[in-house]
Amino acid sequence: MAISNRDRIDRMFQVMAPALDDFIASVIGQGDPALGATWVKLVQVKDTKNGAAAGKAYDPLDPQLQFRMFTEKNITSGFQPGWYPFSDALGRAGETYASELREVRNTWAHNGTFSDDDAYRALDTGERLLKLAGAGGEAEKIRAIRLNLRRVTADKADKQVLKAAVDNPEAAGLRPWRDVLPPHEDVATGNFHASEFAADLYKVATDGEEDSDYANPVEFFKRTYLTEGLRDLIGRAMRRLSGDDNATPVVNLQTNFGGGKTHSMLALWHVAAGRPLGDFPQDTQELLLSSGYTGKAVNRVALVGNHLSPSGITKPDGTPVNTLWGELAWQLGGADAYAIVAKSDHDRTPPGQALHQLLAAYAPAVILIDEWVAYARSLVGRDDLAGGTFDDQFTFAQALTEAAKGTNGVLLAISIPASETGDAALIAAGSAEEVGGANGLAALKRLQNVVRRVADQWRPASANEAYHIVKQRLFTQPDAAALAAINATARGFVDLYRKYPGDFPRESREVAYEDRIKQTYPIHPELFDTLYEQWSSLERFQRTRGVLRLMSTVIHALWVGEDASPLIMPGSIPLATANVNSELTQYLQDSWKAIIDADVDGPNSEPVRIDKAKPVLGQRALTKRLARTVFFGAAPTIAPGASSKGVGTQRVFLGTAVPGDVPGNFHSALTQLQDRATYFYSGSGKYWYDLQANITRTAKDQAERLHPEDVWAEVIRRLQGQARTRGQFAGVHIAPDSNADIPDQEDARLVILPPKVAHKRGTESPAKAFAHAATERRGTANRTHRNTLVFLAADEARLEELDAATRDYLGWSHVLDSEADLDLTANQKNQAAQRKAQADQTVASRLLQTFTWALVPAQPDPGAPFTLREVKVEGQSDSLAERVSKRLGSDGDLSTRQAAATIRLALNKVPQIWKDGHVTLGALWGLYTQYPYMPRLRDRSVLEYGIFDLPLHWAYDAFALAAGYDEVNGRYLGLWTPADKTAPPAATDALLLVRPDVASKQIADTTPIPPQTGQAGEKDEQPIPQTVSGRPRRAVDYMYPNAKTRFFGVKTLRSDSVALEWKHVTEEVLTHLRGENVNLTVRLEIEATDPEGFDEARIRTVSENAKTLKFDQAGFEED
Repeated sequence: MAISNRDRIDRMFQVMAPALDDFIASVIGQGDPALGATWVKLVQVKDTKNGAAAGKAYDPLDPQLQFRMFTEKNITSGFQPGWYPFSDALGRAGETYASELREVRNTWAHNGTFSDDDAYRALDTGERLLKLAGAGGEAEKIRAIRLNLRRVTADKADKQVLKAAVDNPEAAGLRPWRDVLPPHEDVATGNFHASEFAADLYKVATDGEEDSDYANPVEFFKRTYLTEGLRDLIGRAMRRLSGDDNATPVVNLQTNFGGGKTHSMLALWHVAAGRPLGDFPQDTQELLLSSGYTGKAVNRVALVGNHLSPSGITKPDGTPVNTLWGELAWQLGGADAYAIVAKSDHDRTPPGQALHQLLAAYAPAVILIDEWVAYARSLVGRDDLAGGTFDDQFTFAQALTEAAKGTNGVLLAISIPASETGDAALIAAGSAEEVGGANGLAALKRLQNVVRRVADQWRPASANEAYHIVKQRLFTQPDAAALAAINATARGFVDLYRKYPGDFPRESREVAYEDRIKQTYPIHPELFDTLYEQWSSLERFQRTRGVLRLMSTVIHALWVGEDASPLIMPGSIPLATANVNSELTQYLQDSWKAIIDADVDGPNSEPVRIDKAKPVLGQRALTKRLARTVFFGAAPTIAPGASSKGVGTQRVFLGTAVPGDVPGNFHSALTQLQDRATYFYSGSGKYWYDLQANITRTAKDQAERLHPEDVWAEVIRRLQGQARTRGQFAGVHIAPDSNADIPDQEDARLVILPPKVAHKRGTESPAKAFAHAATERRGTANRTHRNTLVFLAADEARLEELDAATRDYLGWSHVLDSEADLDLTANQKNQAAQRKAQADQTVASRLLQTFTWALVPAQPDPGAPFTLREVKVEGQSDSLAERVSKRLGSDGDLSTRQAAATIRLALNKVPQIWKDGHVTLGALWGLYTQYPYMPRLRDRSVLEYGIFDLPLHWAYDAFALAAGYDEVNGRYLGLWTPADKTAPPAATDALLLVRPDVASKQIADTTPIPPQTGQAGEKDEQPIPQTVSGRPRRAVDYMYPNAKTRFFGVKTLRSDSVALEWKHVTEEVLTHLRGENVNLTVRLEIEATDPEGFDEARIRTVSENAKTLKFDQAGFEED
């Protein structure tokens, strides 16, 4: 009966009370020996002082009193001031434990409840307190209660997980297998260990085996199915031991690893133990009785090669044993028997006549030799070991087989691994590990040659008998009601197969198949066939032993998960559970685990998603069951050396369908798997999972594996193409890593921010932070031209779509780039090319849809800091720069034309700028480029055009122009207004924009000046024009600066970034110098020095390349 957590706490206090009583008495007794045994009086004295009844009983085993002694210091200090001995005895930690347990006790005493966590903590605290009190034995008892609680809690959690993983459907009218034939308790509870299915002759022979299923003869035969081969072996053994010279003296137990050799040896060991006949199960009694069993014990020898040291050993009685024959003698009769072969053992020479003498003296006897190959291979190439030489083993083997044959009552059973051919040229599948390399193969071949001359061959279990072996070891025996349910289940399945004849193999519709279902119940025959035909071909799978290990794990998971299906089928195996997954995949490559999770049976696997999306499939978990069947049947066929790949459609259906299923839905589910699963394949009517992803899933898999930086790199690569069309910007800068990468130039520039700094409407986004910092600074220096930058950022919400599209494109690109590695067919290659082209178009479209936020530095109030105004940019153009240009142009945030009146308005924002009556064009242009409160112009030409396009009413709406200012006379030189018929002054930095009132005053003060004749060689000045009204105009002081007709520049390029710096020179300088009438010459000068001198190879390479590139001059010089 299950116990509650209150029961566990109660049990804890019962265990603790005597130990704490002794501890308290001991501690108090150290201070006052007379008081130690009656320590409860201290509590009583305190309570009496506090008004407690005088007749109140005090029990030293009461946990409340014990915890009070630990937690109430005034109990002992009331007896003797300052006395509290538990501080030293328990320490602060102990006092804390006692305080916590006192609260636990109060909760328990008032019938409070305890959660699993509360109870576990209380038990842990009690265990710790007992350890501090020196009560180790009691602490171990509490620990056992605590671990039991942990196991129960874990079982609860496991059950929830397994119930979620095991969702196989019921079959109408058929009872679940769990209700018909329950497993043995150790299998149902999961208390078995994989090693329990690996019989160990050495442990049984030396009384070291703890599992009674192997160590106890009675339990051993209860769980052992007597196959025809085992019956024959025991029968021959009994006749031989009873003195029948016609019975086989030597038996060769040769079969695959895990095929039952050691189990058969254990059967011989146990029947030779001399147990009364009546102790054995009925079928074993009948076999022994018919074979002449007498119940007398005979001598038994178990030589297990991997437990014997070739260096020799000294036995417990002091006998030194060197060789295999020495060990044989000592096991037969101790030191006395060893004396017969002592000389041969000491000399390390195989015994001759002494061996006959030994066997005759200790007959009847059973001699079992296992792992002889393992022992012999350790002697290869050695002659310095006590065990003798490699050749000695086979001399001894021949002598032993002859001696056993010639000695009445002696049975010799030898186990050697199986091989594909009689001469051991090829090791059988599953036996390579047991043989152990070239040395083992040599030993195997020699042993076979010796043993086969004399020995009879043993017959291993047949496939049909294997069903019974597994059933008897794992399940209870059926009663009459169970047999009736088994018959009904077998009939129900065969009826299903007959109802849909085209969907299932022919043999499944026959009466014989109905009988097979009865024999293998509750395991479907298809599952057994797959295990013994496919999985047994794997190197490390150990036939019956491997089947037992796997099926015990599967059955436990299904049992705990309350599987309701009528049979255990390939489609029932819960591959998603950790234990089943580990047991299966240990025989496969490690990469299968991830494939199972993603494509077969993980909680988020593709089959589960398909089932959820399609209720007609999901209500019976159809896709997942089919995926399990395909994996279970096909995984062994993918292994190296497999003859064919995949499972046929009918066999997939056979391993999946239960009564109530509609096979027509199976086809739909398999089609969905083909379209969506990554590692699922089909071809030639077969289905399989493979370690290599299929082409569609390969592309998707690659896309999902991409690091975000790889995706952004592709986005940036595509953005680089946007730099070719600049719209109304002088330059477009793509995805700068930092603000230092954005040049500080006078012309308007668009900065397309990298995708990792995106923007969301109305937020202080990473894009805004980047743009703000870039507007303020370039690297560590303050940025001068802050009003020339506009930023374009990706929309945070649309960025996810762009990421997905880009990943898809890169995934298909990877498929095409890996054509050779993936061994693509022509159709696959065409498919990949089409999908890549589609993805390319999608990325191009989503790129324009994603980069839609223009961040524009703005400063409505010149006295306040600038801000970044967000502007949604959309349009039809394929150029982002053109889209931004058009939108900002319409909003007035980027001007390609600037009227003089607009310039005047801009100047009015900063009236102090022409407090002296004028401002230079250079200073004004600096204002435009530096301060976001000024209009943003495409470039300086916009301003220059605007200042010369003065209106006639310039005095009200604009300004006048002047070539210079004479500070001595306080006059403007070359003062010009639209009324002047002469050409305006040149647009240099020194050009003056003159405040209208100041210009008007100078005009008003000016008197006409007659024309003057210039000196020889000079042209006459033009006459002063009249106004429209005929009023004489003022004289103008003209100043014509010389035109600048030549530009030159010298720049030293950094050797580590020549290409980048040359690119900047080309874009920022040469581009502006090109023109119809401009004669542009660019000369490249290279100088390189090497103090140690250039080597000949470099000189030759550079000289040849310079000649090829047609350098005007080039050469190497000496200092």
